Amino acid sequence: MNDSPRSLPDDEGGRRRGVRSVDRALDVLGAFSAAHPRLQLTELAEAAGVPKTSTHRIAVTLVERGFLRQEADGAYVLGNRLLELGSLVSATTALSHLTQGVAEELIRSTGETVLVAEIDWRDRSLLITGKREAPHSPESLSPLGRRSMLANGCISRAILSGLPREESEEIVTRLPLAQRTPASITDPEALHRELETCRRYGYAIEIGEFIPGIAGVAVPVMVGGRPAGAIAVCGQIARMPRRRLEALGTHIKHLLGRTAAAHPPSPPRAG
Repeated sequence: MNDSPRSLPDDEGGRRRGVRSVDRALDVLGAFSAAHPRLQLTELAEAAGVPKTSTHRIAVTLVERGFLRQEADGAYVLGNRLLELGSLVSATTALSHLTQGVAEELIRSTGETVLVAEIDWRDRSLLITGKREAPHSPESLSPLGRRSMLANGCISRAILSGLPREESEEIVTRLPLAQRTPASITDPEALHRELETCRRYGYAIEIGEFIPGIAGVAVPVMVGGRPAGAIAVCGQIARMPRRRLEALGTHIKHLLGRTAAAHPPSPPRAG
């Protein structure tokens, strides 16, 4: 008996049909975004770059498997199966291991919204992997699963402050420092100075810099000597004066340090 994988005939582009069908299904799923969470079939096919008839067949299968859901008007939205798988991914990361208990403690003790963001150093993007919402949480705060580029704001600054100075300086020169609000830092030199302050105190503070009316404090989460992300407490400026933000920054550092000490990284296996 031949134990080698069964070969599949190539399509006209040289790719195997089995792989091509997976590519197309992933293209369909990847067509959804925060800006376009609902797509009609024609829109979905156009965004995915897949022929409409093929898109329909793929969508039917994805609906049957729970990866998509079709609403009454025919539009497609992402299904709950993706949410289940996403929670498994976030729950198994080192970042989640270090922040899950801390986030629960912070939402109980502060009554403010807690965000956990993971950094992908390949493209310097941030993904909100954890969110504990306060009852009065502003709708403007980043939703779970939102991806954005590393930029200004307390989460980005906290992560950058965890890097060696030379590396963070090189990254800052390439960052898109947009003027999101009148308080936004858009000057790289000013951002360098802020990062030095973050390193001195171990946390980053913002007041109305990223979202109007919102203040926050973030602490880098270090894994293997490098920042894997950050955990932040955010709320309306009226409830988050600088003195409280400073106290929260110190408190978050203490909680993370206690968690890291209780759960040290496993030593490498011999051989």
